Amino acid sequence: MKTIKIMVAALGLFLISQSATAQKKNLKLDLNYNYSMPVSGFNSDLVRDHSPRGFMAALMYPFNDKLSAGLELGFQDYYQKYPRQLYTIGKSQNVSAVLSNSIQTTPVLLKAKYFPLTTLFLKPYLSVGAGANIVDFKQYLGQFGSGQTNVNFRAQGGLGVLIPFTKVSPSGINIGATYDYAPYNRLGYKDLSTVNIQAGVTINLK
Repeated sequence: MKTIKIMVAALGLFLISQSATAQKKNLKLDLNYNYSMPVSGFNSDLVRDHSPRGFMAALMYPFNDKLSAGLELGFQDYYQKYPRQLYTIGKSQNVSAVLSNSIQTTPVLLKAKYFPLTTLFLKPYLSVGAGANIVDFKQYLGQFGSGQTNVNFRAQGGLGVLIPFTKVSPSGINIGATYDYAPYNRLGYKDLSTVNIQAGVTINLK
């Protein structure tokens, strides 16, 4: 299931880029590895471990040297196993078991980037995004599991820097970080917010 989601997201972005490139010659494609750290209720209630299993990809249209906007797709896989302890099932039944949480998120965001200092070789930027967060949540108590898939709201704020390959190149290496606000409100849990670190490339599609 996780592999299928990754393939669908990558294929969708590829098809969008190919279609749009035929119409717009100055689109940019951001391809980033994503390292994610659960925070707030996500960290305290569900997953304490960081996730190195993720990516982000965005197709951006630059309106001018300072502002660009477009569509971002991502995927992140979280997993946490807690030590065996006693859990209450129903009103009067207790069971000793290992609790495991497996969560996969697929954000689909409308995103904008602002480059305030375009005359510098290193180009710092601020970013904002908002959209949908597809969440696949499975919880296992011993060998017994339950889960559900939902679509929730997600908002993102970030900063980073683009390091061009050359002084005149529109393509380069991208390094950044984001805070993603992700309310959940399912199964008694309230939050899937994260802090993320990205590294990758920005490719000019001209």
